[in-house]
Amino acid sequence: MRYPGGKGRTYQILINLMPPHRVYIESHLGGGAVMRMKRPANRSIGVDRDPTVLDRWRLITRPDLELHAGDAAGFLERHPFKGDELVYADPPYWPGSRRRVRCYRHDYTNADHHRLLDVLLSLPCMVVLSGYRCAPYDTRLRDWIRTDYMAASQAGAVPESAWTNFQPGPVLHDYSYVGASFRAREALRRRRETNYRRLAEAPALERMAVLADLADTFPEEVLATAARICV
Repeated sequence: MRYPGGKGRTYQILINLMPPHRVYIESHLGGGAVMRMKRPANRSIGVDRDPTVLDRWRLITRPDLELHAGDAAGFLERHPFKGDELVYADPPYWPGSRRRVRCYRHDYTNADHHRLLDVLLSLPCMVVLSGYRCAPYDTRLRDWIRTDYMAASQAGAVPESAWTNFQPGPVLHDYSYVGASFRAREALRRRRETNYRRLAEAPALERMAVLADLADTFPEEVLATAARICV
């Protein structure tokens, strides 16, 4: 699904920011590149106020996926958060930060952006917000962590940012896209496959011994991995 501002070429960067979570909420679904490419959560929720978008997504059969029609801020205000959710918000770009005046069937005004920021800043869960840098975002999200990256546009590569209300770390929900580039990801994938194959082919006692060595040497990482399995 092609969509203005879609993340079809940058979803890896965003997924690499996401800690383990039980519930995933994508509040501006659109083409949903992140939703489609990330490891599913126990419960995945897509929100969009464009009926055409939702009609396309209804063709996708996924047991974890729920679709909701409506505006993002309203849905997030009503949702009963428990704290184990991750919200990814990819609203229309701030009007003054983009080259094209009209890009979306359902656009955002400055007031819409401020309302969304009010809601996101109040949420009791992990939040990732992506967009172009602009003065209102820099001011209101000054206490969040900003990750800058290059995104593709019709005019070529442009700088884009992701703001998180948490410090991104090594414990991730999905390790499929670890690596700064395609070449780095492929090299890491080959090393992981080799290590996995060797471990899988080893006798059970040897495999348990290796796992025990890992637990003794990297106890925090092993505990974090175990917690990720239980999410």
